[in-house]
Formats: sequence, structure tokens, C-alpha cells
Amino acid sequence: MVDRMDSREGFTKGDRVKQTGQGPFTLRDGVVQGWRTYEYAPTKWYCSVTFGGRYTSRYQANEIEHVTQQQ
Repeated sequence: MVDRMDSREGFTKGDRVKQTGQGPFTLRDGVVQGWRTYEYAPTKWYCSVTFGGRYTSRYQANEIEHVTQQQ
């Protein structure tokens, strides 16, 4: 990793999110762990999201959305 940030593009560490769109690989709700860049792409920021407390994936802001709270 090259750089880290807790908040960016409307998503903050601790936010509950899900993947946007439909498809066979849509995952359940997850939690934002923060934003990171990587050595192979030091100018491109990725949102790190943990699903089920185990699986971490990285997304661009247009690939995730906030989970709407049910009342």
C-alpha cells in the first residue's frame, strides 16, 4: 500500500455498504475499512470493504452504495 484515508467520495470508515447492480457475484452487506492506494496504481484510490467480517474486497465509489436502514 502507498497511502490511506478514512473518508473519500462519500464513503467513510464504518459505513455499511453493498455492491451496486445485479449479477451472480453480488455480495451481502459489508463495512467500509477505509480508502487505499496500491504500489501498482499509486494515484488510483480503492475503497476497502469487509464482508461478513472475513472477506475483504476493493471497489471504486461507483461500485458500492450505502445500505438503507430499515425502520
